[in-house]
Amino acid sequence: MSEIGKRIDQVVKEGLSKVMKENGFKKSGRTFLKETQDGWKIVNIQASSGNLGADGKFAINLGIINNEIAEKSGLNIPSKPKEYDAIVRERLGKLVHGEDYWWEISDQTDISSLAKEITETMSGYGFPWLHKYSNIKDISEKLKQQPSLQSIAAALLAGNEPEAKARYDQILTERPAAKSRLKSWAKSSGLSW
Repeated sequence: MSEIGKRIDQVVKEGLSKVMKENGFKKSGRTFLKETQDGWKIVNIQASSGNLGADGKFAINLGIINNEIAEKSGLNIPSKPKEYDAIVRERLGKLVHGEDYWWEISDQTDISSLAKEITETMSGYGFPWLHKYSNIKDISEKLKQQPSLQSIAAALLAGNEPEAKARYDQILTERPAAKSRLKSWAKSSGLSW
């Protein structure tokens, strides 16, 4: 493992690991998972692919999987999901800074200070985000601008069939190649669209 990788792991070990464990998450590599009655909460530490030498950076990715939405949309969820399997995703840095943000790390970084910053940021922004998107209505609203089968399923499960139909129509207009898959899904879901 690179020196930067070791430093990132040290930041996680000194800060994030404890707060994640206290909140019921289990660690697997650089991913923290919490299975809930509704699905999964996922937090992943992503090292930059450009990390070389003594300088690097990392991002913290958040994700939610809702079992009802996954089932309704035909999404297969692995037994140990990754953040990229999530139905709703966000970067912790974006919640704080309003744009994509990567924490920088080098051999000059005060690991304890950075670990404290990450822990406080997760507590102040990450956990509230994970809690908010545990609700199908909020997931549906978040997915409104990202038409997909999951977005349509979320709108249906939130009780908003007109919105689900609008998302369905938008996909058909923007991605005609998806027509046969969408029509097949709608038919198997008992919808007469």
